Amino acid sequence: MSEVIGTRVEEDKVRKMRNLLNITRVFAALVFIASLALVISSIDSSVWNFQSFWYSLKFFVFIFEILFLLIGYGIAYMLGYDDSGAVALMDSFHSAVFGGGGTIMGVPIEDIILQPLEFFAQPNLFEPLYSFFIMIILFISLIAGLGFLRECNPALSAVSFFGMNIVLGLASLSGKLLIDLDFGGNITQMIFSKLVITAFLIYFSLELSFQASYVYNVIGPNIHRHRRISSNIKRIKEFKMPLERMRKEKPETDEESERMGIRGSKNTARARMTVSTAFSRIKGLVGKKLFRISLDEDWDKMNNRLKSYYEQLERDDPMIAVSLSASAYTPSLARLILIITTGTLFRMIALLLLSWLALNPIPILQFLNMPDSIVNSIEAGQPEMILMVLAPLTVLFLLVGLIVQFIQRRATRRMEAIAQRPIIHPVDEEKETERRRPRRRQRTPRTGQ
Repeated sequence: MSEVIGTRVEEDKVRKMRNLLNITRVFAALVFIASLALVISSIDSSVWNFQSFWYSLKFFVFIFEILFLLIGYGIAYMLGYDDSGAVALMDSFHSAVFGGGGTIMGVPIEDIILQPLEFFAQPNLFEPLYSFFIMIILFISLIAGLGFLRECNPALSAVSFFGMNIVLGLASLSGKLLIDLDFGGNITQMIFSKLVITAFLIYFSLELSFQASYVYNVIGPNIHRHRRISSNIKRIKEFKMPLERMRKEKPETDEESERMGIRGSKNTARARMTVSTAFSRIKGLVGKKLFRISLDEDWDKMNNRLKSYYEQLERDDPMIAVSLSASAYTPSLARLILIITTGTLFRMIALLLLSWLALNPIPILQFLNMPDSIVNSIEAGQPEMILMVLAPLTVLFLLVGLIVQFIQRRATRRMEAIAQRPIIHPVDEEKETERRRPRRRQRTPRTGQ
């Protein structure tokens, strides 16, 4: 009865752990999809033009053509051709190899060879490249996010996180970002601004992915171990020795003994062994022990012994199945949920507060008693001043992390030193007195001859 109760408790705990793992993965997936959709909606729709994609591919081909022409022009010039001859040679060579007219992207080849920098100075030349890289990086972020949902690898979620941030940066550089970058001094306005919400969701997806990876690394091995051990225990319990093999066990033993070279005789009680039978016996032993010729028979006997051994363990400890799965050593679900929620809330609140302080450096300048000429200046709200405030905060976090790491290492070394010390046990006075008391030699009586 206690065995059944223990098995039910174990199954219920494993089911709850599996549900918690699935909930964290689904929640992380929903936040990732929401952040990706918000990033896409924050970019101008003109970016999602596949003509720009093909234009960018052609642009890379044209770059290869330009490099090829410049190298050929240099070789022709070294061989003694003048400018006009080298240009004419490259023009004819370009028409023969690449086809088309004497222009690349509407620019004559002569102008490209003699003045290559003016080719890259054309207006709106790199705008399609922004669209190309935005689409490629977003596709990589999507693939990395889907890969994380499958494997719970935090490196894939980090790739997705940095990819979405790079996309926002490229959209801002190309002027395609539909988000206002101006902030007021009120923290409420900053919280409800679209840029902060987008950045918040991107970071929140990264945070949830790390938490889901933590839960997966803690709970996943326990679930797999429980499945493996439960299936093996079930197979051991349901194993039955074949009756035919049990009946043939003794005749096979006799045949094996005869094959190994032990032959009985009517006139002698001792078995004799010839050279051939000795060789066959050694061959049989080597084949059975090393190469497992009779594999089925050995596994059946092993399973039968293992079944008897497990039944004996089960009689001694009805909760042996729970002990073998080692689920008691994993943290409880309530503790896991508490760790996830408290850690996530603390980091999100700290991030929000530090973001407001970095984007509004004036309160910090006032707290540091800076002169009014600096606090009221126009430069106080510029990105340079924001970086001056943000850099010390970053260094402060690194310093705190180094201090915590130093304390942990010092405590670990101290615990290892304590563990390596010899253990001094208390000594019983009576036993110590008995040990120090000199022992008398016992004389053995002499026997008369």
